[in-house]
Amino acid sequence: MIVDETLVVVVTLLLCLLLVPLVVFVPRIFFDTRGEPLVAPNFRIYAVLVRGYLWGLLHGDLGTTRRGMVVTRALVLPARHSLQLLGVSFAVALPLGVGWGAVLAQVRRRFPALLLFGLNTLANSLPSFVVLLLTIEALATLTLRTHIRLTYVQGYGLDRHLLVPTAVLALQGAGYMARALQVAQEEISRQDWITVARAKGLGGLTLWWHHILPALRWPLIASSLGMLRIMVSGLVIVDYMYNWGGLGQLMLETGNNGIRPTESNVSASAALIIVLFFIITDVLGRLLTEHRTARIQ
Repeated sequence: MIVDETLVVVVTLLLCLLLVPLVVFVPRIFFDTRGEPLVAPNFRIYAVLVRGYLWGLLHGDLGTTRRGMVVTRALVLPARHSLQLLGVSFAVALPLGVGWGAVLAQVRRRFPALLLFGLNTLANSLPSFVVLLLTIEALATLTLRTHIRLTYVQGYGLDRHLLVPTAVLALQGAGYMARALQVAQEEISRQDWITVARAKGLGGLTLWWHHILPALRWPLIASSLGMLRIMVSGLVIVDYMYNWGGLGQLMLETGNNGIRPTESNVSASAALIIVLFFIITDVLGRLLTEHRTARIQ
């Protein structure tokens, strides 16, 4: 079983390393090495560039950008910007998601329950770029009408620049975690030992804190990994639209200018980092699920 899982992971990684550059370098079929359009598609140039990229990736040498910077070094600053935004967003979303999930599971009155469920569904359904655009529009209108700037609506900075992208990513991440924890809590609440605890007079926050919360350890870890995946998928477009200067912006901007080989190297490398993150979180989630199942059995 372990051998099979390892083989699946290895095959997945190899496919990732192959398919990402194959997709990113597609524009090179229609342009020559100087970026000039070709009369007819040239698959030979495409194959040579893909092979050259994979060879450079294997040897840690992906060439230099148009500005003379080594490609691997050009990825360092955007990667740091992305990790900063992702880390702050995760730190905000984690307690928000746990609290939101607890409220969803505990509220029994019809109207508040429907309202909370509707807000949760909305947070999970709206695309991140829609939330970002609406937020930017609202803040820009407020600043224009009142001359009060609550925060910035574009750019990088570990100050008020963080507020908008963090709010967008944390809202979606917390919505996902809240829903996952609500389902887990309702399942735990139906267990016999919870029924016994209620029969002994325990209830409310005391029951949740001492009995339900400890049982949420594995669901919390699993939902945290799922929340990370949701936030990273939104990070790419939020980064690009907000001009944060992370991997998402680097990947999309260099991808749009991908007719130059070195720019395609940058775009492919940024895309690889993001895809590898998804694979790693997926593998960790699968391992945790199998470990939990084995313990239950």
